[in-house]
Amino acid sequence: MKLYFSSKDIPALNECSIQERNEKIHTAQQKLTVPEKLLLNILKLFLLVPPFIYLARQDWGNLSVTLLISLIGYGFAFRPIMFRMIEKKLK
Repeated sequence: MKLYFSSKDIPALNECSIQERNEKIHTAQQKLTVPEKLLLNILKLFLLVPPFIYLARQDWGNLSVTLLISLIGYGFAFRPIMFRMIEKKLK
């Protein structure tokens, strides 16, 4: 199983310009089934809730750590999973 960290890495999109890639990704995201969209939204929720909890508590040290973890998680967990799910919708 190959993980794609960038839209340029997806074989169906590597010859397209950035604008064409974004349009194709957007249309492929619209073709996702409800369970796939739900899974992606729950994953986003897991990434976004902890920073907001620490922001509400005004715990600035933990907020900066969770923001860093969320950003890394978005780049190394969410995007590859999303690209893997939309890859089959691009064909």
